[in-house]
Amino acid sequence: MTDEATLAPGEPVDLDNCAREPIHIPGSIQPRGVLLIVHDDTVVQATTSVTELLGRQVAELIGAPLHEAVGPGAAAAIAGHVAAPGDVRERNPILVQLPDGTPCHALAHHPPGTDEIIAVELEPAPGDRPLTYGDTYQRIRPSLGALNRAGSLTELYDVAAREVRALTGFDRVMVYRFDADHNGQVVAEAKRADLNSFYGLHYPATDIPAQARALYEKNWIRLISDVGYTPSLLVPTDNPVTGAPLDLTYATLRSVSPIHIEYLQNMGVTASMSISLLEDGKLWGLIACHHYSGPHAPSHGARAAAEFLGSVLSLRLVAQVEEDRITSARRVAGDLAG
Repeated sequence: MTDEATLAPGEPVDLDNCAREPIHIPGSIQPRGVLLIVHDDTVVQATTSVTELLGRQVAELIGAPLHEAVGPGAAAAIAGHVAAPGDVRERNPILVQLPDGTPCHALAHHPPGTDEIIAVELEPAPGDRPLTYGDTYQRIRPSLGALNRAGSLTELYDVAAREVRALTGFDRVMVYRFDADHNGQVVAEAKRADLNSFYGLHYPATDIPAQARALYEKNWIRLISDVGYTPSLLVPTDNPVTGAPLDLTYATLRSVSPIHIEYLQNMGVTASMSISLLEDGKLWGLIACHHYSGPHAPSHGARAAAEFLGSVLSLRLVAQVEEDRITSARRVAGDLAG
């Protein structure tokens, strides 16, 4: 990433300046849900998608209590969720019901640098059960067993790609590993039988600029359920409490770079998801999921299970690399002794 200043919000982005794009403050979200920004129980910002999900105009909600937007029951559940001890992000999501009966997953977080502001995201959850740690564990228990049985890095990569595809239903799932200079290579792949293979392909570090890598280290999973989406704008653009554009680093629905959208469209991708693989808090690689046959939105349960699998894989990769290093060192020592 260049040392030049970050682009101003709204400044046109192209291939020459995309490394300076402020992707953490896009001012919009993907329209599969809504984002409400709450201060002192009052909605101070909302996305235009509230019209579809909540049946209200943005202007009606700005300045209104949260319960007028989501109903008293959902507002009380969200307030209790936020007030509980610990990091609220680690307890997401909860299942709430809107006044019209629509079940929604509610996710809450404090935007970076702000303790007094709550960001509340709502995504419809038709027919979905409340997500629990037990549900997540049961869903990936067979996958964990397969990872534990893997005896090499190659086996770990292959198991991860296969199991994430089984959990999420994407047409193609790849394990993508970075070298010391952030160049990437596809080291495993599970895909639909009719698709060409990407296994072994290399990609330059410029494909994922530094600011994008930083977001992958903070927010471990990212879904674009419809690459052709029209962004839902955040109104007003600047947060009234801080007077600055809202940092959406931790927002599940955060809108993504138009350059990245163009990149995916050029490959024929209609939906995508990525799961970060970390080593000592730094980005080691990605599990990259692509879909080619239209929009695709795995449930929160499937996404949580896949993210959990990614975190376990991260630990196993670190352990396996160290195990391989020790084995190699012993082999060399044995050869020298012989």
